[in-house]
Amino acid sequence: MRGHAKAFHSAKEELGLTDSLYLGLRTVPVDNIVGSVNRWRDFDARFRIKNRATMHRYRKIKQAVEQGSTLPPVSLYKVRDKYYVVDGNHRVAAAKEVGQTYIDAEVIEFFPPPDSEPNLIWRERSIFEHKTGLNDIELTELGAYDKLLMQIEQYRQEESETLGMELTLQNAAASWEQEIYKPVCRLIREQGLLHEFPGRTEADLFLYASYHKVAKSRLTKQKVSYKEALADFKVPRPDKSFAEQLRDLVTSLFSPDPQEVCAYGLIIDEDGLVRVTRNCRGCANCRDCTADRSTLPPEDHFLDY
Repeated sequence: MRGHAKAFHSAKEELGLTDSLYLGLRTVPVDNIVGSVNRWRDFDARFRIKNRATMHRYRKIKQAVEQGSTLPPVSLYKVRDKYYVVDGNHRVAAAKEVGQTYIDAEVIEFFPPPDSEPNLIWRERSIFEHKTGLNDIELTELGAYDKLLMQIEQYRQEESETLGMELTLQNAAASWEQEIYKPVCRLIREQGLLHEFPGRTEADLFLYASYHKVAKSRLTKQKVSYKEALADFKVPRPDKSFAEQLRDLVTSLFSPDPQEVCAYGLIIDEDGLVRVTRNCRGCANCRDCTADRSTLPPEDHFLDY
């Protein structure tokens, strides 16, 4: 057996971890437990026991795990999606050896200082996971988790009305993930879109597609499916953010010539509004697909989604 388990203090120093948040009792993937806080030298890189002095105790714990006995939750520190054992090293080692998939744990998450965009995104993801219970959604742009959270909240409200009962955000998020998010991600994989957008994730493309789907449905007065929305992802621009690409994509819906760019101010605001300024030339697509402008403010026309 070579090497040893990862040491929490090394991760803390390398990433400059400063703040922490108690997450409570969680069900944690055993494979994501990679090290220990105080006893990392006692286990190898695969978390197999190296300290023979504690082997007798370890065998008793392993036997209990194999028999399905209920053991107390372990205590873990979380760093991104990796975990380090505070208490319960032998329980984790036994769980790994018998092939246990998940383990109950009391979790405290650690964060780096909010001094860079990656660190801020890290914090946003943690807040999103804490509120929704969804742990496998990776977004790469600042503010994207808030936008996704707004979609889930809207889904929660709609489902609560349909069912005639108030859903919790976490229950709604679990349903949203199965009914909407995962099927769209399957479409993204089937169409090979990630190859066209290097550096982006399925969640990025899902968010991109969901905004485009709503905008196109509103502008064309037709129900646009996610599959149809994804079909519009043709020429990625690695030099542009998703917000800029989305603006360009929706702009094409207003232009009578698909090769022509709308030069009159179609804007996607931060609050999710599609705005056409008063200088819009009013091409056929826009006139045919929007409400009577006489009822709208003279400066701008808004489509709220």
